[in-house]
Amino acid sequence: MFRISAIAALAASCGVAAAVPDVVCGTLDDVNHYGAIGGVRAYAVGTTACNAGDVNLNWIDGTPNHPVISCTLYKLKDGRLEQLGVTFVKHSFASLQGNACGFGCGSGGTFSALGPGCSDPYGAGLNGGQTGLGPRSEINAFNGQFVYPFTTINQSGNSIFKRIQVPADEMPDSAAQFFVEGQYVIKDEIQPDGTPYIDNDPTSDWFGRPVNWNNASYERMNVQSSGAASTTGATFRARAAIYAWQDHGNGPNNPDNSVEVVEVPVPDEGLLHVGCKVTDLGDGTYRYDYAVHNQNSDLSVGSFSVPAAGSISDYYFNDIDYHDGPDGLISGADWAPAEGANSITWGAEPFISNPNGNAIRWGTMYNFSFVSDAAPVDGEVTIGMWKAPGMQLTADVQVPGGISCPADLTGDGVLDFFDVSAFLNAFNAEDSIADFTGDGVFDFFDVSAFLNAYNAGCP
Repeated sequence: MFRISAIAALAASCGVAAAVPDVVCGTLDDVNHYGAIGGVRAYAVGTTACNAGDVNLNWIDGTPNHPVISCTLYKLKDGRLEQLGVTFVKHSFASLQGNACGFGCGSGGTFSALGPGCSDPYGAGLNGGQTGLGPRSEINAFNGQFVYPFTTINQSGNSIFKRIQVPADEMPDSAAQFFVEGQYVIKDEIQPDGTPYIDNDPTSDWFGRPVNWNNASYERMNVQSSGAASTTGATFRARAAIYAWQDHGNGPNNPDNSVEVVEVPVPDEGLLHVGCKVTDLGDGTYRYDYAVHNQNSDLSVGSFSVPAAGSISDYYFNDIDYHDGPDGLISGADWAPAEGANSITWGAEPFISNPNGNAIRWGTMYNFSFVSDAAPVDGEVTIGMWKAPGMQLTADVQVPGGISCPADLTGDGVLDFFDVSAFLNAFNAEDSIADFTGDGVFDFFDVSAFLNAYNAGCP
């Protein structure tokens, strides 16, 4: 939040430098729908930047001294949050001095500098203006450096060119929830020594954290039958869209507390998130859903590994499609699962082999899923950094660990008459726990499957 705190004022009076730059995506505003071409829909979303710091932020046109704006869309359906697509980044060119975030815009801002506490709106028309959209691959989202002039400057094309592109068959979908995420990248947040400034306001939710960790925000989105869309509800400010999985997992604004989201700081660099949800399928198996989000690491993610236990099946993977200009050269090859003795690992083509490999680059999230008959336990997943292959990071989430015993209906670890009685009672009541074949029908095959599981015993 905007900080003209007593501590900062005292520090200033004592001659101590306390000024900290900090841009946040304050609001997500209007949405433009540009129709579909070749099975791909295109969108643009308006965003408003807010200066949560106490110094001017550079907003200088025609130079590399301005922020870039990224927007992307997400879909939540059947317990799984997926990213649908991304846009080229909008290169900002001028700032206004509003007070959209309520930080208390004061004096000092100009057309080329966003003043402390002030806000600057870019509508969907501006953020979707093709000539000002540049490649994502030319942006280092950690330190805010980028190629300028960017390679696609002043280029325009058909209605979907360089805009947020999503598969047309993914939306509209009345059974799903949709979200839009906005993210700002600016080099002003990096100190001369190459490290980010740290939030120094003890009253702030972000006190003691790097200021470039709070640049992404998300908001719910309504999608009409025509494909047209609009934002709705509050902006979840300084909260990446992966948290929508948790915040709205049981419906709009109805949290799913079974979803875990864990921050994974990259040493001396950016921020990752790992999300996890385990679903009991009711037949002695569990669906494990993981998502890895790279908020602003230029090192990118090149591998993801989960400890393996039990029988594994039904692998699933989801990524995004890059498009247009130099971004169109990025590989779209899916990450194939590789089963090891004690783990499952997905990976991209190594950076040294192909700098255009399909890594999890900044502002993107990939999904990994499978079904196991091993029950969930607390454990560690491993993330390998693409441009630093020796760097392995971990996140504490649920993993397959305890081998389940489906015939142990009493849950006491012993198979006996009481389990048989529990099965018969559930079968007669048509309770889903007795549907051992998982087909929704209670018949001889469920009895046979139960007896087979009973005779197999518990591990």
